[in-house]
Amino acid sequence: NIFSNACSLCFSKFMRLRLRRSIGHLVIIPTTIKIIIFLLFLTERSDVLQDILSKLKLLNHEHKVLSLQKILEISSGSLKQCTPREMEDLPCHFLRKLLASNVTARDTSLKQGSSVDEIQRGMDKEESIDDSIFFVTEMDMTVSVNPLDVLCAVLLCSDSFLQQEILSKMSLCQFALPLLLPPLETHTCTLMLWAMRDIVKKWRPLSMAESRGFKEESLVLTSMPTLSFVRIGNLTFSKSKLLNLFLSPSQQNHNFFIHQDMECGSIPRKIADGLVEVSCYFPGGEKDSDLFPEPVAVANLRGDAESHQVQFNFLTQVSSAVFIFAEFISEREYAFLSLLKGSSTQYYFILGKQSTKSKETLDLLNKLAPVLELNKSHILVKSDTINNVEFVGKLQPIARRIINSAPKIMSIQKMAAIARKCTIQVDEDSQECQNAFQCAKNITQEVKDVAVYKNNMLKLQGSIWKDLAKLEKELCRMESQGNMPLEKYRSELKTKLLELRKQQNRCELTTGLINFIKGIKNLNSVEKHYFLKWLKFNLDCIARENLSNLWAAYKEKYKTLGNDDQKIVEIDQLISSSSLGVEHFLRELGQFYEAEYAMVKEGNISEKKRQFGYFPSIVADLLLEGFPLELIDGDASNIPLQWITDVLTELNNKVKGQSKLMVITVLGVQSTGKSTLLNTMFGLQFAVSSGRCTQGAFMTLLKLTENLTQELGCDFILVIDTEGLKAPELSKLEDSYQHDNELATLVIGLSDITIVNMAMENATEMKDILQIVTHAFLRMEKIGQKPNCQFVHQNVNDVAAPRKTMRDRKHLLEQLNEMTQAAAIMEKLDRNIKFSDIMDYDPELHNWYIPSLWHGVPPTAPVNLGYTEKVFELKKYLFEVIRDRALEKSPQNITEFIEWVKSL
Repeated sequence: NIFSNACSLCFSKFMRLRLRRSIGHLVIIPTTIKIIIFLLFLTERSDVLQDILSKLKLLNHEHKVLSLQKILEISSGSLKQCTPREMEDLPCHFLRKLLASNVTARDTSLKQGSSVDEIQRGMDKEESIDDSIFFVTEMDMTVSVNPLDVLCAVLLCSDSFLQQEILSKMSLCQFALPLLLPPLETHTCTLMLWAMRDIVKKWRPLSMAESRGFKEESLVLTSMPTLSFVRIGNLTFSKSKLLNLFLSPSQQNHNFFIHQDMECGSIPRKIADGLVEVSCYFPGGEKDSDLFPEPVAVANLRGDAESHQVQFNFLTQVSSAVFIFAEFISEREYAFLSLLKGSSTQYYFILGKQSTKSKETLDLLNKLAPVLELNKSHILVKSDTINNVEFVGKLQPIARRIINSAPKIMSIQKMAAIARKCTIQVDEDSQECQNAFQCAKNITQEVKDVAVYKNNMLKLQGSIWKDLAKLEKELCRMESQGNMPLEKYRSELKTKLLELRKQQNRCELTTGLINFIKGIKNLNSVEKHYFLKWLKFNLDCIARENLSNLWAAYKEKYKTLGNDDQKIVEIDQLISSSSLGVEHFLRELGQFYEAEYAMVKEGNISEKKRQFGYFPSIVADLLLEGFPLELIDGDASNIPLQWITDVLTELNNKVKGQSKLMVITVLGVQSTGKSTLLNTMFGLQFAVSSGRCTQGAFMTLLKLTENLTQELGCDFILVIDTEGLKAPELSKLEDSYQHDNELATLVIGLSDITIVNMAMENATEMKDILQIVTHAFLRMEKIGQKPNCQFVHQNVNDVAAPRKTMRDRKHLLEQLNEMTQAAAIMEKLDRNIKFSDIMDYDPELHNWYIPSLWHGVPPTAPVNLGYTEKVFELKKYLFEVIRDRALEKSPQNITEFIEWVKSL
């Protein structure tokens, strides 16, 4: 009878909810029956999940087959910014917008037809305009899905690396991040620790306000107090809307959390109940405008806390304070909350307007007071006479008191241990992730001092490598030949070059490099991706600490010794060489490969005895899988030509000759947002850092879908990102000016399209660089190479900017023409030649004015919607340029690109 009644109750929607709230308290029902009821709940939840996945056309993706590599493929659809028409379009729409850091990515509204077309058709039928508009309004909006359901469904079907990118972009948009994913496929929640690993935050605590210093740390490693907000029962007001005001600086309200007054926010959630989101506030060091003096995390549990006891239990253990929203407190809620007795967490109640009229609620709160150590300040009433802004004005001081009272602080990484005790699975606990972590740890645990480590473990990148680079350049330029006969001088250079290669070849593989080779050679594909990510995270953490110490030393020396002291120069050089990343290990592989290749070529080593011949194949796989590859070594200002040639040759073999490509490069002065521009445009992961870490140029390969390949005549887009030019901290280093000019000449020479990126409307900062590269343009024009040039003016917010800067564009063109004519005289060409004769450049079409990146003041500001929309317009135009160029001339293939690199 008990079993029969339980089944009947389970099929009643109302009673299902009642049972779900109280299942933990059904102590009078035998354990077997409780298990049966629980399994029935799982079945129901599974049916709802299947329904959502079916509607979103994600049923085929349940086994994590939505991959970052696949999502980054460029299709004709990704070049259109339109509203989805069917529910099955929502996941793709969400991902494309999110990877472009578009703050409207969570909008899941569906549109049917065009409003203009519908109105026109109505008018053609002699219908009244009012009737036509009403008809369009009715037809335009259709039933959709709650944005949180779309998020949960997409995360469920994404592999770990796409999940990581999703959360990284959500963080840029200042969206609340999923901390605990509800139990969808399994009966346990998931802590999204790995998914947050890639997020790095910069902030200035109040203690650093005077010194103007700042902190930079991985989000998951940052210890901070957590304030959790949960509800019991239903509310007459929006908890999430209140939290948005709670976290928003004055005069700037941002929707960190989705709420019912947002577009599609009122659509009932199907699978997202039980989701715990977290949004972190980071101060900017402004006493008058900062809400809190130190970082603080705000967690928000979706759904009724009684129905999600595992999540609630977790939050009570990791939080400094838990704020409980409720309209009423009954005996059932009292029994539920009494279980918290002895908790070290502070509890606050936010009650609805009706609660003060309920004698039962007041009596039970009085009974709870000694259990949860409550006093009058722990109970707030949200009445109709006080609006949300005024209520938040009372809530924020309470939060500040909690933060200032030495509360429990905890990082997300430390939360993992508590999660496991609460039967919550942690996404990092997969065997593949842990295997890769151990491999990366074997390398990074040896790194104490970066400069010492590079000198001991990456020996081929020292002075020998720089001497080799100089000799290779001299072989091309013959600038120091003097009176020596040409062939004799060339022979001497080649002898010196070979001797340096012999020295390199005599070096043994170090333990660090051996462990790196094991990681990329022996691990399976997924473990290899994890390994490279772990290595990046660990090395970045070490580099941040090193850079922080070096900048502090630089600041002290500058104060006491001034700008001209030799010690300042020494610290500059340390800063320049303090970076250590995956690219340094790959660079070392390249040098071992080149040294061995030189020995084989000279006959000193037989082909059969080669140790490193398989290196290019491994790196070609990485390039094909979306990892950036260093093209130009910024330390030595050199391309390892044989290494790059053989990697690209292997790549050509792997794609079976289907390797036609167009090259897009970006060039600009340091800190003008070059990498951010490319990341926003293509959803890439080029390093963005406030410190002078990475140097040189890196290339990433983007695959085109089959339909776009046929339309554009190419298979790939090769995107090249370069280091910032004219870096102040490198201005005193040897050959820094020449290095910048060489880099600019080379990358523009490789391009089909060059984006020249400038901050504000000032073109003079590029004059020195362009003056040199016009020489290269002149020479390329002789052989039919005429790159397209786009000037991007960043941080221009005025809608009238194009008209206001007409004079600046005219002045820029005059400067470009002057430089071109001066270069033509030196090249002994027609002095009347213009810049547009050697570059595909139209001052009206090829100048872009893009608003500032942030909407507000970082670190709390989201990405500006105007920025992403303008970058998307530029992206669309670039593909129009590619389409037009492909009609004029067939794109080059990888083999031709290799030859062009050699020629340059």
